[in-house]
Amino acid sequence: MRDIIKILAAFALLVGITNTQADQAKPELDALFKTLKTSTNLIEISEVQNKIWFHWYELPSDAVALQTIFDEGMKALHFGQPQIAVGHFTRVIDNAPQFAEAWNRRATTFFMLGDYEASLSDIQQTLILEPRHFGALGGLSMIFENTEQFEKAIQAEKLLLDLMPNNRLIQDRIDQLKQKALESRI
Repeated sequence: MRDIIKILAAFALLVGITNTQADQAKPELDALFKTLKTSTNLIEISEVQNKIWFHWYELPSDAVALQTIFDEGMKALHFGQPQIAVGHFTRVIDNAPQFAEAWNRRATTFFMLGDYEASLSDIQQTLILEPRHFGALGGLSMIFENTEQFEKAIQAEKLLLDLMPNNRLIQDRIDQLKQKALESRI
């Protein structure tokens, strides 16, 4: 199973997942992502990311009744109760599988629990639903780094760089990962 998830994650990276539209097709998102792509100001980039997160945290109008359950999952995650968080996010996913952020938050929780296989699976679903999900791409990079798959971590960071080509922090991370990859070969 682990190899299948690795292959699927690598496949998602190779097919250019950043070129399709998001499931949460609010008109504001396209403009915000355009700003991310063109901004050279790290403060503005951070502010735009926060605005995107704000939109991503809202459930679609046909599933708004699940917002409280999602919010409880976020609280549990914040207060270090990952098993409770997984339960809440799973309930949201079961009832609104199109809501990318529930998949992403459950992936984050699995990562915190050290269950990289489950995290990878949820990251993949997040990226299917929202190919521009910079949080999921960052998580993917972290999993690959923690499993010493530095070249794959670099690929994930390059996808982030496609979203934010002027974000020098991403380029710095790529440089750090390249150094780790080099050191791992010695």
